[in-house]
Amino acid sequence: MDVICINQDIIETAHFITIGLFSDAFSGEPKVMEPDEITEWCWFDLNNLPSPIYFPSAKVLENYKQKKFYISK
Repeated sequence: MDVICINQDIIETAHFITIGLFSDAFSGEPKVMEPDEITEWCWFDLNNLPSPIYFPSAKVLENYKQKKFYISK
């Protein structure tokens, strides 16, 4: 697993530090382990993502596509 990005986002009510990880070595099926927080896991093409997407995750993915490692705010 590789660290591909670190983002920092500060909004009025929260401070997020998001660490983007990449792995191309995995097996099995994803399972929902926090049903109160997550309804399902799905695979999507990087260039065809659903909307809306959690904004810190969107930044990690955009940084990955632009080959950037860190973005502040």
